[in-house]
Amino acid sequence: MAPSLMQRLESLKDLPPMPSTMQLVLKEMESISANSKSLEKIIMQDPVLAARILKVANSPYYGTAGQVNSISHAITILGFDEVRNLVIGLSLVQAFGEGSDFKDFSTKDLWLHSMGVATSSMLIAKAAGNGFDPEECFTMGLLHDIGRFVLCKVFKEDMDKILEIQEAQQCSLTEAEEQQGLNHCEIGAFLAQKWQLSDQTMSVVRYHHHPRSAGEDEPLCAVVYLADQLCHKLKLGWSRWQPKGVMLPKSLPLQKEDVQDLAKDIKKKKDVLEQSWEEAMGG
Repeated sequence: MAPSLMQRLESLKDLPPMPSTMQLVLKEMESISANSKSLEKIIMQDPVLAARILKVANSPYYGTAGQVNSISHAITILGFDEVRNLVIGLSLVQAFGEGSDFKDFSTKDLWLHSMGVATSSMLIAKAAGNGFDPEECFTMGLLHDIGRFVLCKVFKEDMDKILEIQEAQQCSLTEAEEQQGLNHCEIGAFLAQKWQLSDQTMSVVRYHHHPRSAGEDEPLCAVVYLADQLCHKLKLGWSRWQPKGVMLPKSLPLQKEDVQDLAKDIKKKKDVLEQSWEEAMGG
C-alpha cells in the first residue's frame, strides 16, 4: 500500500527551516515601532541579501546606477514597503534555492508569480478596505504557493511526472498533482505549520484555491484566490495555466468594475516587478 501524503511529509528529513531573516522581518512587522532603521539593521545581518537589495536599487529603472552604496539609501530610493517585500521574498529564495528548474517550468518564474500574487493581494486589500491589512495580505500572497517550492526541491521525480501529466492531458497543474497523489496546498500548509506561521497564514496556504472551505478565514483566502487568478490571466510569472475567466468571490466587497481597475493597476506594475525581481535574482 502506497504511503499517504501526510506519511511522506512526516518522513522528510530535508525540509528547509524558516529563514532567520524572514522570521525577524515578520516579527518586526508586528511591532508598532517598525521603521527604516530597524529594517536596515535586519538586512545588514545578511550580507548576501544586502548585496541583492543594493543591486535592485542600482538598476537602470531607478536611474541611480552605481550611486546607491548603503541600505539606508536603498530604502529611500525603493521605499520601505518595497524593500521589506523584497527581503521576505529573497529570504524564501535562499531557503529553497533557485536551481530546481524543470522542462518548461522555471522556479524563477514561480518566484515572480508569487511576488505578483503578493503585490496583487496588497492592491486588492487596499481596494476592498473592510479591515483588510495590505501588508498581511502581501505576505500571505507571497507564501501561497510554498508547497510548489517544496515539490520542486524534495519531490523532483514526482514533479517531473506532474508536468508530464499536465502536458499530456492539458489540465491544470493542481489537477495533475492530485493524480500523482500530491497537493501543493496541503504540502504548503504542512510547511507553514512546521514554521509556526499563524493559523490564518496556514489557512490561506491550504485554501487559496477553495476560499469557501476556509471558514472564518474565507475573506483572506478570497483575496489571494482573486490575486492568483489575475496574475495567471496577465501572465505575470509562471502561467502554464490560464483561467477561462476571473471569478470574483462573493466574500469580497468588490464589483466587476473594481476587478477591471485592479487588473489595469497590476498590468502597469508588471514591468517593474519583472525588472526588479530579475535584478534581485541575478545577484
